[in-house]
Amino acid sequence: MEPRTNWARARRALLGCALSLVLSLIAFRLHFNLSSATSAHLFLVVVIALRWGFLEASIASIVSVACLDYFFTVPLFAFYISDSQDWVALITFEAAALLVSKLSDRVNLFGREAEQHQARVQMLYEISQQFLLLDPTHDIGRDLTLLLQRTIGARGVTLWNSYDMNLSRSGDCGVHGEEVRAVFLAELNNDDVSRGTSSRTLKIGTKAIGALLVYDHPLDPKSIDAIAALSAIAVERARSFSTESSAEAARLSEQLRSAILDGLAHAFKSPLTTIRASSSGLLEMGTLSGTEQRLVTLIDKQATQLTELSNHLLTTAKLDSGNLRLHREPIDLDELLDTLNVTNTQESEGPPASRAPVQSGVFVAADRRLLSMALSQLLDNAYKYGSPRSSPRLSYEEGNEETVIMVTNEGSFIPADERDKVFRRFYRCASSAKTVAGTGIGLSVVRRIAEAHQGRAWVESDPAIGTTFAIALPRLRQERVA
Repeated sequence: MEPRTNWARARRALLGCALSLVLSLIAFRLHFNLSSATSAHLFLVVVIALRWGFLEASIASIVSVACLDYFFTVPLFAFYISDSQDWVALITFEAAALLVSKLSDRVNLFGREAEQHQARVQMLYEISQQFLLLDPTHDIGRDLTLLLQRTIGARGVTLWNSYDMNLSRSGDCGVHGEEVRAVFLAELNNDDVSRGTSSRTLKIGTKAIGALLVYDHPLDPKSIDAIAALSAIAVERARSFSTESSAEAARLSEQLRSAILDGLAHAFKSPLTTIRASSSGLLEMGTLSGTEQRLVTLIDKQATQLTELSNHLLTTAKLDSGNLRLHREPIDLDELLDTLNVTNTQESEGPPASRAPVQSGVFVAADRRLLSMALSQLLDNAYKYGSPRSSPRLSYEEGNEETVIMVTNEGSFIPADERDKVFRRFYRCASSAKTVAGTGIGLSVVRRIAEAHQGRAWVESDPAIGTTFAIALPRLRQERVA
């Protein structure tokens, strides 16, 4: 391409020289003076500069000076100037011609740059429109690479999406997948002129989310930067849509599951009430033999557990729907914990929970039934998951804004990556799912009860110390009672 361009410029320069000579002959035949001929030649040089560029105009201006000297200065038809004023005029003409040619060339350059900028803006606008029309449910990487290759006229485009660890290609890229991943890992932004390749790290803010390689393209680095930014937005938009769709599907699934469990819990309550009444009546009669009494006692115990599970499910459904109304009242924590300790000790048939020495007279504003349910669940878990015959520990702490109630057991450990998951409904730790019976509902109820009181629930666990479940409730003003 370069020899052909040089030859074209040489032909234009020769044509400019010929035009200068023809103009001089016409001006001479029309008896122009030096001033008029100079103005005509200056106009010609400006036209050449605007049309072809500075180099062609410079050569034409030199030829014009020679023609003006030959045809319009004394002595005529000789390349010699006797009058110093003619020297000044020709030198001024040449300087003006070169200056005007340079300015005209710059105007042309700015005009071409403006056209290129407008074309680049138009291309980016069209790309952004087409990005918005992409279906976020399809393979965003494949659609993006196809669109970019077709729009910018590149030989090939490769995209690495870090969200789904997916590599997408379109056309002949001439690069390996490892090179694209290396761009992402090192967060590189390069333009390799020898290979005609541009690489960009896709970022949203300061977070890298992928990498883009464009092979054998006609664009400048700024355009590639803009395309990379648009591509990052398209990838993030697809991920956000996928996340929202998954969250909506999970929400609808949770609503359906809650509705089913609510219906089952209501359906179970009447038969369970009948079973418990019958088993309790048989035990009260005292007419059963030893074996019969053990069997009826087992029936009564299991029916009681099923009744509590049904109550948990009904409470969870009300908490999820937001229809549960709290009946807040000042509750003496020491009295409540002592009552729960006695009840859970009888049911677990284990040693009573230890109590940390505290100052009495601490109250919280809560729904007694719900708070008792949550703390009973934590005590029941402490007995089930703690070391055999170990004694759980009940304690509470007062802060400036919260009162924290804690239940600690020895011998159990919850890994850090599962400490939030255990509060999800039906989730159970892998280490205990096969060794301890359970439904995975209790802790989800505990968290929902805490949140219904504008509080929170969490767990801390250490292999050497044990596991502590905590419920924090907003502190009741003027808690201490004289």
